[in-house]
Amino acid sequence: MPPRGTRKAASTAVATKPPRSPEPGGNKRKPDDAQEQSSPLRRSKRVKSVEGLGTQSPSGKSTARTAPTESAESPKATPRKSRGRVVSVKKEVEEEETVTVEADIDDEDEIKDEEVDEKPKVKAKVTRKRKTKEEVEMVPLRARTQGLRMCVGAHVSAAKGVFNAVHNSMHIGGNAFALFLKSQRKWDNPALQDDHRDQFRNLCIEHKYDGAKHILPHGSYLVNLAQEDKTKAKQAYDSFLDDLRRCEALGITLYNFHPGSANQTPHASAITRLAKALTSALSATSTVTPVLETMCGHGSTIGGYLHEFRDILTQIPQEYHHRIGICIDTCHSFAAGYDLTSPSGFASFMQEFSDVIGLQYLRALHLNDSKAPRGSKRDLHANIGTGFLGLRAFHNVMNEPRLEGLPMILETPIDRPEGEDIKEEGDDGSSKGKKKKPAGASAKLVPDFNVWAGEIALLESLIGMDPEGEEFRALEAKLSEEGREMREKQMEQYERKMEAEAKKAAKKEKGQKTLMEMMNGGGKAKGNTKTKSKTTRGTKGKDESDGEGSDEEGCQSCSEK
Repeated sequence: MPPRGTRKAASTAVATKPPRSPEPGGNKRKPDDAQEQSSPLRRSKRVKSVEGLGTQSPSGKSTARTAPTESAESPKATPRKSRGRVVSVKKEVEEEETVTVEADIDDEDEIKDEEVDEKPKVKAKVTRKRKTKEEVEMVPLRARTQGLRMCVGAHVSAAKGVFNAVHNSMHIGGNAFALFLKSQRKWDNPALQDDHRDQFRNLCIEHKYDGAKHILPHGSYLVNLAQEDKTKAKQAYDSFLDDLRRCEALGITLYNFHPGSANQTPHASAITRLAKALTSALSATSTVTPVLETMCGHGSTIGGYLHEFRDILTQIPQEYHHRIGICIDTCHSFAAGYDLTSPSGFASFMQEFSDVIGLQYLRALHLNDSKAPRGSKRDLHANIGTGFLGLRAFHNVMNEPRLEGLPMILETPIDRPEGEDIKEEGDDGSSKGKKKKPAGASAKLVPDFNVWAGEIALLESLIGMDPEGEEFRALEAKLSEEGREMREKQMEQYERKMEAEAKKAAKKEKGQKTLMEMMNGGGKAKGNTKTKSKTTRGTKGKDESDGEGSDEEGCQSCSEK
């Protein structure tokens, strides 16, 4: 064991002696004079000895004593002052090499004989802590912009706990966010955990998200409050009410949901059932505000036209009107036929909203471009500026003073094909190297949150930007070019659908005229009518099949959201 205390090497003297021939009478050899002064008779090849103790100086310091021969041979062996006593340790190795080392020892330490080991220097190993994948992913892609009049964010994930939605919103720099309070694709869900609730509330306070202004949960896609079937209607209502109570537990005021569908029943009766369910839910809660979303007007869905919201409000007691809201989805309203692109069209839409419903009911917006053209009745979201709405529509929104302070939620697509390297082969089958796999070649899609971070920054930059200026025009042209192929493809599909519907309507009209002729005519004309009707019926069946195929394609596209 090394001696206790601080050891400082003071000097080292090396003396090498030539080998001596053995003397008669044994293998003993006489130690030289230097060895006699510092060491007794040698008992082995390795001799350890304490040469002497330093004398105590008046100041309490000790002075080392060294062998005279060593002092003469090496200036490094000169005595020096130290804090403690100095021990000179001599080590003789098999090759007749003697090494002398001086070390300082504190006065309180006990002097022990010790063999000095010479250890090789070890290179220090520096260990750097690497960030985990989760830590890297949570580094914010952009900082939140403070002090803006418009609160833009996105519908973020709440997987593994609703509190994670706050982290995910911070990650993309959102000043507002939406989330699902539970799974939107199944009826049975576990109750909200108390610790998740508390974490959500604390994080909202820490990051300054106001639950009454900046957070807009989205309802389940399964819920249809206009459902006619009583069993299904109760199931939908129970799930809806559970979400409202979760909002109140989390300190959230707004709750967005789809108005539902009339299915095979008249629109008027479906709106009555919806209003009745809303009234019951409002009476069972106290602080949350249900927010109905504008829809694209496809099929029997409710909410494609503004007057339908007026009809809903008229059937809800006045005492609950301050707790009812409307959310404008830009893609849906555009697909329903409203012009949001031109400044005059957008102004007309806002005026109609004010006249028919009332701007006091406007509580939120969903900001989405549209892959399908205006009036297509198709719910196909596109990235900002790349669809048929174009960047000008969002310039209208971001510079409308009546929309200040409302949560504006992005629901644009962010899934991108996972990048993979593939081999490129020549005509002869030989490899020409590697290239990036094209976008459509990979079936696996991964979310790219940089899309939302970039779109939030884009929308915020539109505030106060001159729409006739060079900066806006260049940005508009760039985004429009990015979505050109997508728009051309969707327009081609839309035109085919419209052509099929026109043929279907023409056949139907022609069939009605033939029926009138059958009722008013007789004899030969009647026979001719029957023949013609039979031919028409066969042709109509084929054309209707084509038309229904187009309709089904539209429905499937609507489900892509």
